[in-house]
Amino acid sequence: MNEISRLEDGYAFSVPTLNENGIPVRSGNYWVGAELAEKWLKKNLEGNRKSSTLRVKRYSKAMTEGRWKLTHQSIAFDSQGNLIDGQHRLLAVIHSKTVVPMRVHVGADPSTFAVIDTGYGRVPSQFMRVANANVIKGAARIILFADLCRENGNEASLMHRGSFDNDVVFETVEQWPELQEYAPAASRIYRACGSSSTNILAVLAQASRGSNPGAIESFVEGMILGENMSKGNPILLLRNRAVARMDRSLSYRDKTILYGTTVKAWNAHAKGEKVKFLRFTYDVKSEDGMLPVSAGKGSTGMKEKIPDVF
Repeated sequence: MNEISRLEDGYAFSVPTLNENGIPVRSGNYWVGAELAEKWLKKNLEGNRKSSTLRVKRYSKAMTEGRWKLTHQSIAFDSQGNLIDGQHRLLAVIHSKTVVPMRVHVGADPSTFAVIDTGYGRVPSQFMRVANANVIKGAARIILFADLCRENGNEASLMHRGSFDNDVVFETVEQWPELQEYAPAASRIYRACGSSSTNILAVLAQASRGSNPGAIESFVEGMILGENMSKGNPILLLRNRAVARMDRSLSYRDKTILYGTTVKAWNAHAKGEKVKFLRFTYDVKSEDGMLPVSAGKGSTGMKEKIPDVF
């Protein structure tokens, strides 16, 4: 049970020998599959932080696509056999039905549980020594928001800034190199007409993987110059909204509306369509049935679905 399966990335991995409590007899680099993960999760220490479904899905996707890499982070058991670190990785193994390499540390001091993942929160921009780091970080959050809406049948929700942990945001930046590629263009658009650079960047990055990436250049040019566009041009309508400072609100509701509106404008442009107006409806009623002041005459509390980027 302890024979080396194969070498990977210069490391030797083996199947662990388990003690009477079902955990490895010693620390090491091991192959971990669903059967082991289920067994170890039963040792999860009471009081461990609540698991994040989003994080599990992202880890699982990396495992399924063969992108999972060994890092310094370990599946950790304390000296009493309790799992004190690694629940998200183990849940992802079960979810993905894969066998992946992991470091496993046994015999940790039980008192260290109190300080695991409780230090100063790492900010992704601190790790990105690139221009426009904060814009890239903000756009990554919007892409995560769009993914979350898509998982819920494209149902719109409020774009809360704190919905995603920093490490998940940083992983998204790594998975979307297009964010760095189009960040300068998004910043130029902001300087030209005031349109949110993070919002524009999130849409441009997704558009580069969409059905008509060739339309990006003309979209960017139109947003920057605002020239040679006739009535019904979706770029002109989006640009006019920005110039009129219609996207300056900091409310979560308005951020959702801004994203939906921008996606609509891009989709129409990419498809070569004219539009009579540019609007995204998100009129959320309060608990007492009242609509927001800015909802407009005739609003009924309707919420549009968040459109996918064409």
